[in-house]
Amino acid sequence: MPFAPNGLIALTTDFGTEDPFAGIVRGRILGRFPDARIIDLSHGIPAGRADIAGFWLACAWLDFPPGTVHLAVVDPGVGTSRRVMLALAAERLLLAPDNGLLPETLRAYSPVQWFAMDPQLPARLGIVSMSRTFHGRDLFAPLAAALASGDLRPGDFGAPATPCDPAPIPVARQDSDGIFGQVVLADHFGNLITNIGADSIAGLRQPVIRAGQREWELLPTYGGAPDGAPLALINAFGLLELALNGGDAAAVLGLGEGTAVCVRDGITT
Repeated sequence: MPFAPNGLIALTTDFGTEDPFAGIVRGRILGRFPDARIIDLSHGIPAGRADIAGFWLACAWLDFPPGTVHLAVVDPGVGTSRRVMLALAAERLLLAPDNGLLPETLRAYSPVQWFAMDPQLPARLGIVSMSRTFHGRDLFAPLAAALASGDLRPGDFGAPATPCDPAPIPVARQDSDGIFGQVVLADHFGNLITNIGADSIAGLRQPVIRAGQREWELLPTYGGAPDGAPLALINAFGLLELALNGGDAAAVLGLGEGTAVCVRDGITT
């Protein structure tokens, strides 16, 4: 599973954009690797939610070309003894704290090579001083720069290791009574993204969707419903989504993460 760096680093963090944290990380990367190309995938991950970061990164990492380094810093355990993990998959590298972020990202992908950072690696890279609260700047940025420049090879990162997976996002279940899942998150538009995949619905002749004491009609597009009307559709990531045409379903209907969603076949004979 070769890796040939292309100089591209994609950032995913919970740093937000009001404070300078994300910009400081970019600066530290460029200080080590001036030719780096940096893309901000997202800095709007909910604070401390490694599982949500993994969910979004799972939707995006393969859209970047081979040779990309994905740096994901959602790190509530910063400054503790938590490990730093590197994953090599599909000729791309993914770097993050060992808190379940990367297992969530790569749950549906195989094969993956996993490495835990050698504790001596920072010193070998000239990282001699680290704060206890900002490893995104002090540790992860230099590591990403070294990987993206080719100065650090994946095999020299550390020993093979199994990552932690403490809080996986729930998986929808299916039985003779239907498909049972839940809302994973509400996006920027207030659309409610569920953990129910398109494949599980495809076999139903007439899907009947219930959530929040409401029935949702499955349509191909948002515009298939009247303005402000609820609808369900399969989104760009192959997941069932609940929405209001032109509106914010989460705010208007008071639904959100954990809302139960059930899909049954309206044709039973």
